[in-house]
Amino acid sequence: MRLFLAIDIPSEIKEEIHKFQRQFKIKGIKLVEKENLHITVKFLGEVDEKTFRKILDMDLSIPPLKIKLKNLGVFPNPNYIRVIWIGVENSDLVKIFKDIDEKLAILGFKREKDYIPHLTIGRVKYIENKGLLKDRVEKWKDIDFGEFEVSKIKLYESTLTPSGPIYKVIKEW
Repeated sequence: MRLFLAIDIPSEIKEEIHKFQRQFKIKGIKLVEKENLHITVKFLGEVDEKTFRKILDMDLSIPPLKIKLKNLGVFPNPNYIRVIWIGVENSDLVKIFKDIDEKLAILGFKREKDYIPHLTIGRVKYIENKGLLKDRVEKWKDIDFGEFEVSKIKLYESTLTPSGPIYKVIKEW
């Protein structure tokens, strides 16, 4: 099964982000569906049954914390955009992500090189008008979607379909 760990976004903020995504309704950009908006903690990929059971037995709980969703960014860089994202701010978040990464490394998962906490809003397949996209990113770089409290990490199963992925919560800590 294809798995990832994530932090959910409150529905009212999802709605705001969904409306904002219209700024990037540009040919060649695949926007993330409203119901699939989340903050990825760690993508696990295909996981066998034995490893899956071990993950379920782990303690991946986190302390309650406030998260800010602000600023617009891109990966890998502004001249070659493949992912459009909203920044996730909290001074403890990177440490929490690293702690979870260390726990999963014991099961053989590859450690992350670095962490830039973010919420993906779109993926660029190809772009005809690179200038338009760069202008929109620049225009909205300081956007602020506010703050909310988080106290749970969720394990999701991701099923790929021709119309997009379907996510199902397996467990929450």
